[in-house]
Amino acid sequence: MPPTILDYHSDCPTFALSVSPLSNSSPSSLRLAVGSYNETRTSAPPSSSSSSNGAAGGAGLSNNFTVASLDPAYLDLEDASDSDSETAYRSRTTRQRVSGGSAYRAVARAPLLYPPSAVQFAPAKLSSSLGGSGGGVGSGGEQREVLATTSECLRLWDLVTEQEDGAAGRSASGYVGGGAVPTRNRLVSRATLQNSKAEFSAPLTSFSWSMLQPIHIVTSSIDTTCTVWDISTGVPVTQLIAHDREVYDVEWSPQSPEIFASVGADGSVRMFDLRSLEHSTILYEAAPALPSSSSSKHNGGSSSTSPPSTTATPPPLLRLAFSPTSPTYLAVIHAESNDVQILDTRSPGQPAFEVKGHRAPVNGLAWGGSTMMGGAGETSGPGWLATVSDDATLLLWDLSPFQPHAQQSTRSAPQQPKRVSTPSLAYTAPSEINAVAWGGGGEWVTIGCGRVVRSVRC
Repeated sequence: MPPTILDYHSDCPTFALSVSPLSNSSPSSLRLAVGSYNETRTSAPPSSSSSSNGAAGGAGLSNNFTVASLDPAYLDLEDASDSDSETAYRSRTTRQRVSGGSAYRAVARAPLLYPPSAVQFAPAKLSSSLGGSGGGVGSGGEQREVLATTSECLRLWDLVTEQEDGAAGRSASGYVGGGAVPTRNRLVSRATLQNSKAEFSAPLTSFSWSMLQPIHIVTSSIDTTCTVWDISTGVPVTQLIAHDREVYDVEWSPQSPEIFASVGADGSVRMFDLRSLEHSTILYEAAPALPSSSSSKHNGGSSSTSPPSTTATPPPLLRLAFSPTSPTYLAVIHAESNDVQILDTRSPGQPAFEVKGHRAPVNGLAWGGSTMMGGAGETSGPGWLATVSDDATLLLWDLSPFQPHAQQSTRSAPQQPKRVSTPSLAYTAPSEINAVAWGGGGEWVTIGCGRVVRSVRC
């Protein structure tokens, strides 16, 4: 069988993660964007496998984001792993077993001052929205793909892929043994968009690219705002105060180019419509944590008791994601929670489902499966969901056949969410998983585990 586990070994801790929408089920098409998470600065520039323009000079920059593609040498290999957590291959030609290494190689890298809070490839149809400068094939066989990153500002990048000097000529003349035409890649800065004209702007926590209107990106910030950008002009469409506290994540609705939702430190999910920004819809508010009457601190045998807490605050909400196959559903993650709540936008207030399967806090989620790329239309239930956790497990949930509990005829008791506790598939990683992305035609799930980024074939 072809490899079902493909690793990228990074030279630094990783956090943000994305898979190109141009990838399909073939391993050779997989392309990843990976953001570093270095908390210290260095006086030396990060190592680079390619040239990049537009980023600040290397001095003092210890963070980066990297684009990685499958090493062509791995196309000759087949899976020889003895366990789910092991990575090993066997050569189809020599039949020799090869220890697991980095199946991906870095093809382009851009240095950054701060760790990117999010990285993302542009939607596949962006080239048609931005014209020839946004993607597709240019003169001389040059190809471009657009990416974005957020940290202290929103940055847009062109990933330029071009044939190496003389490669086209050798290929045309029937060069024996040439194989694939050699290419080189570089990241070129396209635009830098900031929330304000000041030199300092509040850090951005995440962003979302509209699938229906790809020239629009919405960003979230710790300054309580969300900003909608028109990236074709570099001008903000609107900026609004979205929450009472920090906004941690934001996502466009796959059903409407005017609607997006956000979550934040105030424990609420809010939905906004560009056509009526004076109002927002609160879809869900997390229940306040029960105050503790007393607490004891032991230090060297002594203890102290604090007075009872008089206020209860809801836990922050960290992540949200709309189902691409049933857009009325969206999933949210509570801080320090082992469970995932799935909301139905048609019935605000209580979750429709609670997904319970992890033994440690959930760090990330992603909708996907075969319906994500195939355009199979809406399903009766939310669809396929991937969740990852500090318990080092990736769980895949087929929620397509599930329906919420029937609506109660009385409003005297709140509607209880339907509990889902049996995943369809489970995979154990070598360490805690902090990020997940679903791509590759719906057949590959990619997870981030510290310095290892792993693609697993479902």
